[in-house]
Amino acid sequence: MPRVDIDSLLPTSRTWLFGISPALNETQSRDVLQQVDAFLDEWAAHGAPVTSARALIENSFLAIAVDERSETSGCSIDRMFGLLRQFERDLGVQILDSNRVFVRHADGRVEALSRADFRDRGDRHTTVYDTLTERLGDIRSGHWIRKAEDAWPGKLLSAS
Repeated sequence: MPRVDIDSLLPTSRTWLFGISPALNETQSRDVLQQVDAFLDEWAAHGAPVTSARALIENSFLAIAVDERSETSGCSIDRMFGLLRQFERDLGVQILDSNRVFVRHADGRVEALSRADFRDRGDRHTTVYDTLTERLGDIRSGHWIRKAEDAWPGKLLSAS
């Protein structure tokens, strides 16, 4: 079985981080994780199992990480994206829309804003979630949660 506990993977493991909006409720979270687990249990690239793991963070972010010794292929990654598109249809959520910026409000609430809304409402000190993070260590350390000026959304502010 190629699926492992995410804590067993190295910090250098390749990671895809998907923002989900609106946030999932408990039932949706449980269902999504069951389906992701089933996918990861069977995930293979060129017939070789992909050692991988997942985590759902704050019911708003799905992290899928792959052991650095596992090979992934374009086709195997396409199958993962197909599963995410199915979640979008089934749950009425956005996962693959890159037009969103995830921010954390002072009360801890996570909100997805369009890039235009972020330009209007955010500033360089706004706490954002950097969904372009590619390494598991950055997620574990919290380095993916930072001020806008230190992440890609900061570029949106200077463009206005």
